Amino acid sequence: MHLPELRPFHAHYVSALPEATSDLLFVFVDELCINNKTLQNFYLENLDTSLNFTISSLVSLGDFEGKWLQSSVSLSLNPQIAKRIVLIGTGKKDDFIPARSRQLGIKLAELMLALKAVNVSCLCSSFLLQSKEQLIQLSLGASLGVYKYPNSNARAEEVSSVKLPLNIYFVHEKFIDNAFMKKTSILERSLNLCRLLQDGPPNIVNPKYVAHHISQEAFELGLQVNVFGATQLREMGFGAMLAVGGGSAQEPQLVVVEYKPENYTKTLVFVGKGLTMDTGGYSIKTPSTNQEGMKYDMSGAAVCLSSVMAIAKLKLPIRVFAVGALCENMVDAHSYRVGDVLTSYSGKTIEVIDTDAEGRIVLSDALHFAAKDLKADYIVEYSTLTGAMIIALGHVGAGVFAFDKKLEETVISASEQTGERAFAFPVWDEVAQEMKGTISDLVNIGTTRRAAGSMAAAAFLKEFVDDVPYVHIDIAGVADGNSSIGYVKKGGSGYGVQLSVEIARQLSQS
Repeated sequence: MHLPELRPFHAHYVSALPEATSDLLFVFVDELCINNKTLQNFYLENLDTSLNFTISSLVSLGDFEGKWLQSSVSLSLNPQIAKRIVLIGTGKKDDFIPARSRQLGIKLAELMLALKAVNVSCLCSSFLLQSKEQLIQLSLGASLGVYKYPNSNARAEEVSSVKLPLNIYFVHEKFIDNAFMKKTSILERSLNLCRLLQDGPPNIVNPKYVAHHISQEAFELGLQVNVFGATQLREMGFGAMLAVGGGSAQEPQLVVVEYKPENYTKTLVFVGKGLTMDTGGYSIKTPSTNQEGMKYDMSGAAVCLSSVMAIAKLKLPIRVFAVGALCENMVDAHSYRVGDVLTSYSGKTIEVIDTDAEGRIVLSDALHFAAKDLKADYIVEYSTLTGAMIIALGHVGAGVFAFDKKLEETVISASEQTGERAFAFPVWDEVAQEMKGTISDLVNIGTTRRAAGSMAAAAFLKEFVDDVPYVHIDIAGVADGNSSIGYVKKGGSGYGVQLSVEIARQLSQS
């Protein structure tokens, strides 16, 4: 089965307005460019003249003040340039952070779709859109905004409209070059791949489906791919992962993608939790509404496996593995149970206190594989691991639990560069001690149950990476329903793709 087709979206980067008339002309305006209902910007004044004073008319009436995400739509007084003019406010310069450029792109896409426009020009006239990275984020925001997982039973006319291409011409006097356009296109494709895997229904997006499509993507790029099924995992000794997947009719899959440039000095391994459906097992999620959205429990794997494609296309000088640990946590006669003692790939034993704390069990095998078999210099792991993370940071940022100061600094720096919010937490020894077992080496839930739940989970995972510099990134709150600046609010967010690429870039230069 093929990945669903998205509506064609074409971003063009040009230094002047296209000759053809646009359905919409978007103009970004700072709040600082307006004073006493008068334009105070030379560039905008010249543009306004060519538009027969459409912009100044809106400003003079007080309809538009340039406030953050404020918009105003008007018929153009020069239909040769555009049929309609849309002003979007970018607020004040001191309020601006990188993710806001992405948020402007989402707003642009929202208005474009609402007004049923297919050919749009966008004048990047704001003081706040004057760097390459800001323009990349603007374009990515537009792509995030027009993305829509296809309806599986759409009417013919809906299918026809979805196939109609969308064209956006981003107009800027500077920064329009091949490298800029290439990076934007690469990130856009990996974000779309990640979101398509996240948003698909779990009866379709099962472990083999993900393995199949990631393998196809990787083969097209000439990357090495290994997929280990249940038989191989049993031979390898992946007792923890197999226990979690034991109750499902869908066979677990460990997907390993390798990007190996000619010259590299370090090996970075991304590891992702890939529960394509999580019922909670015998510790079943109740009420049943708690199972809604559990298809997003594979987001960590989606992020890692999508990110390595972008890293390979960008040809970053660092060897990168992406490991997706994919399985389902279901209820069946073969399901693992509370009280079971499992033997992980590392040889360490785990007593199961709660079958709904399954992600850390699956990751225990994958992390040790990364440390031992892939000989990682760094391990970065993503997982939708704990509800406690949502209590701590809401749906605004990810929690970072690092066991290496340099790696923590790299992740936080990458977060600041990409606008993918993250916050570093400690892992205290007192909490880590709670993960020690009595009839096993470890327990999968601490003695105080869910208290300090995110910290306890991180301490558990650290037990499986030996001495390799390691960071656990808990994306439970941001993988879907992301409400941070610069993200769509519904469905898979693709959070982590840009973060991973920037982490790889920074580590390749260290």
